Amino acid sequence: MSITFDGLASGLNTKDIISKLLQLEQQPITRLNQRKQDIQKQRDAWKDLGTRLQNLASALGTLTQRGTIVGFAVRPSDGNAPFTASARPGAVAGTYSIQIQQLATATTLRSGSALGADIDPTAPLADVNFRSSITAGTFTINGVAITVDPTSDTLNDVIARINASGAGVTASLVTVDGRTRLALTADTPGGPLQVGMIGDSSNFLSVTSLAGAPRSGDTVVGTRSLTAVKTTVPLSQAMLATPVSGSGTLTINGVAIAYDTATDSLSTILNRINASNAGVTASYDSTSDRIVLTAKTTGSLAITVSDTGNLATALGLASGQLQLGQNAVYSLDGGTTWQYSTSNTISDAIPGVTVTLTRTTTSPYTFTVEPDSESAIAAVRKFVDQFNSVLSFIADKTAYDATTKTAGTLMGDSAVRTVESTLRRLVTSPAINAGGRYRTLADIGISFGAVGSVVGTTNQLQVDENKLRAALRENPDAVFELLGATSRATLTTPGDIARVSGTPRPPASGRYVIGSDGAGNLTASFYDTANQLLWSATGTIAAGGTNATLIPGLVLSAASTLTGATSEITVTQQEGVLTQLGRYLNGILGRDGLVRARGDAFEQQLRGIDQQIDRYQQRLDDRKAQLVRQFATLERMLAEIQAQGTQLQGQIIKMLSS
Repeated sequence: MSITFDGLASGLNTKDIISKLLQLEQQPITRLNQRKQDIQKQRDAWKDLGTRLQNLASALGTLTQRGTIVGFAVRPSDGNAPFTASARPGAVAGTYSIQIQQLATATTLRSGSALGADIDPTAPLADVNFRSSITAGTFTINGVAITVDPTSDTLNDVIARINASGAGVTASLVTVDGRTRLALTADTPGGPLQVGMIGDSSNFLSVTSLAGAPRSGDTVVGTRSLTAVKTTVPLSQAMLATPVSGSGTLTINGVAIAYDTATDSLSTILNRINASNAGVTASYDSTSDRIVLTAKTTGSLAITVSDTGNLATALGLASGQLQLGQNAVYSLDGGTTWQYSTSNTISDAIPGVTVTLTRTTTSPYTFTVEPDSESAIAAVRKFVDQFNSVLSFIADKTAYDATTKTAGTLMGDSAVRTVESTLRRLVTSPAINAGGRYRTLADIGISFGAVGSVVGTTNQLQVDENKLRAALRENPDAVFELLGATSRATLTTPGDIARVSGTPRPPASGRYVIGSDGAGNLTASFYDTANQLLWSATGTIAAGGTNATLIPGLVLSAASTLTGATSEITVTQQEGVLTQLGRYLNGILGRDGLVRARGDAFEQQLRGIDQQIDRYQQRLDDRKAQLVRQFATLERMLAEIQAQGTQLQGQIIKMLSS
């Protein structure tokens, strides 16, 4: 770093002089930075325009789906319908009634007995397979404290201590659902049975499920068995009533689930069942200490279980309690004829309608199936809003304010004007070969305003909802043809190609002739309506297979046997107004489209400007260093001259005084 001292010899403010000298040379950088800001604003404006155009394309996607336009709705007669329902395109409008006698339920298979080994009342509490470990301390019954030490006390010891405590109760073991529980009975009819206090230091009452248990007469019984299987340790250590060992294969509904009792826990096995294709949900009921398999589908369908080892037996599934599910029973004619279904969801009773039964009824419930114009109206509103958003944005960015003499960011940008004019042209143009009665959007109430409207009121799309509703009510299929029709490809001459599906691209009318050599090699040729060959390509197909690349947009399905027969596909060009608009938007928003190209061009310009600024800045830095050196040299020369003058003046004074 160089150190300079301003004008010590000359008295000049050299720093200020250098700054003023450099201001003129700074102007190209200033102009470039201003240009950079302008380009950044244009880039950001195009990015915003691209987002709005993408939103418009998304709105089109909904409107060009037949289900949006040719839709139906199910209208229950009140707010307490015994079902939920939806209608598909092609539903038959009308009034219906349904009576539901029975809902479908799922089959369950439940362990035939509790899984865990029953309690040994003579073993120390610490060694017993309780649901959780008992802690040492005291617990109270009717206010009397009773001590417990799990390392030395057995369950029989604690029972004897309760009975001798004077608490006014008798403790005993009872069997419920095949397993032992602890019970307390008041010594006198109607006597107190207060189990536990806040100050208890042992969890004995909660482990034995007496805490919070309800009183029945003069007795309180634990709500759960004293013991239960251990779910997180290997099965060989899980304290099962029926010990298991080794590995094996549990088969449920024909699906094999392998297990190894030395490493797999009960939780692992249940998760493995649930992750399989066995068609059941496996769960553990900790209250009853049982496994429950519940079918994932409803209806009277059995669950089958087999095992190469003894796990199914240990889990109580080999001879478990099978509760077959029941079928749904319903009637559409007031109970005259009953219909049956394994599922509560019924899609074949009323054409185009899916009904999911939710409760039974004692009498027929009435509902209607009718055309649904609301989804179409909402989709049109969204489309119009997005379209007008694009137009408003373009108008704002290309406007000129005469008062402030400022131009919009994109004023003079011919590309954005082209986008605007194309959008306007497409929404006012007729559909191509539309088969219905409507030709333009104005025919269904979507326009830039009525003929003769006041100037300035026709800049944005408007919706005449009354006219649109009328069109949707009278002929929804024709409305869809106007909006979203696409070209049709029909296999007019089957050969080695047996079926065709999809929408051809481009959507021009004509015919494809597909030659085959019988060995899987195909040649496709496209002829226009004047029988001129415009395009050809080659590809391959296997017998019974498909080809989705030979003809853009079409999937060809081969016959089961290839014989070399020629096939012919006829294409009828047909494009709805919004289909054409969507194709245009997809083009300008695509990888090689206008929006991305403009963005790339702006980024390239910005990089070029940054490079120019760097070059100018380097020159400016070099010029500044040069001026600093020149003024430093000037200061040194002036300092030397001043020193010489001072020396000469001294000599003269000395000569005059001698």
